[in-house]
Amino acid sequence: MLPNVQDAAAPTVLNRCVTLADLESGRAFFVLSDNPLKSCDLLDYQAAGSTATYRIACPGPNRGSAVGSFQVTEAGYRGTITMNMGGKNMTMSETQLAKRIGTCQ
Repeated sequence: MLPNVQDAAAPTVLNRCVTLADLESGRAFFVLSDNPLKSCDLLDYQAAGSTATYRIACPGPNRGSAVGSFQVTEAGYRGTITMNMGGKNMTMSETQLAKRIGTCQ
């Protein structure tokens, strides 16, 4: 985390349909921010009880990587993705908080 940068960007609010298949595959918890890891592979996804964990790995010599951990409830989910941006010598975190607002159409 960079000093004095934590509140630099306002939180992003999204409405999206998350299906059971998204939860089972880990795609519900993928990187939502606009960064290079968004298009990298999700690996080692494991769901046990109400916790889901995984890692992200990018190809290439200065590849980025990340690890994610989420807690799922019937009312939504909450979790954090900690990212290493590869050749940039930078580590960032993305926190996701989801609240169920209805059924998917």
